[in-house]
Amino acid sequence: MKRYSLLLLCMTTSSSYAELIITPMIGYTLGGSVEDDSGNTYDMEGRSSFALAIEVPVEKGRVGLFYSRQSAQLEGLNINSSIQYLHFQSSLDMPISENFIGYIGVGLGGSYVDADWVDNNIGFSATGFAGLEYRFTSNLALNAQIRWLGTSVDNNNSALCYSDQGNSKCLIHFESDWVNQFQSNVGMTFRF
Repeated sequence: MKRYSLLLLCMTTSSSYAELIITPMIGYTLGGSVEDDSGNTYDMEGRSSFALAIEVPVEKGRVGLFYSRQSAQLEGLNINSSIQYLHFQSSLDMPISENFIGYIGVGLGGSYVDADWVDNNIGFSATGFAGLEYRFTSNLALNAQIRWLGTSVDNNNSALCYSDQGNSKCLIHFESDWVNQFQSNVGMTFRF
């Protein structure tokens, strides 16, 4: 019984000093394109997006998880899609003044593309980002960032196949093995 009490005390003591950083953000995501069998390229329309970072501080930065979701439509085709990213990320804080902090970071993870024109919905993805944080108090800050998001896709996959006067055609396939998107976000950072 003493062992379990000691373990519980250690867990409680260490967790009381832990800090959790939660940053919900809204933003705008643009970029990404697909190509049809005739070589015509269709860009993904820029749209608003939602993102959430849950992190913990480490030495001169922080580590944690980043989630983002964007709904989009292919320009000129009226075809909807949704891309979700989940990354493990790490960033380095660079103090500018007492209340301003700049940061840069990278992340790795996966993406889920929910679209009719994709066969393999899950792919490897990566991110690179930079931002500024203005601290109002030790527990509340305004956060702004720009972020590159890239995801691997299989360019051998085709979808939206149809039959036109007896000829079978596939309307869409990915232009390359890598789709790049760019995102700008603004949010509030809460420290607990």
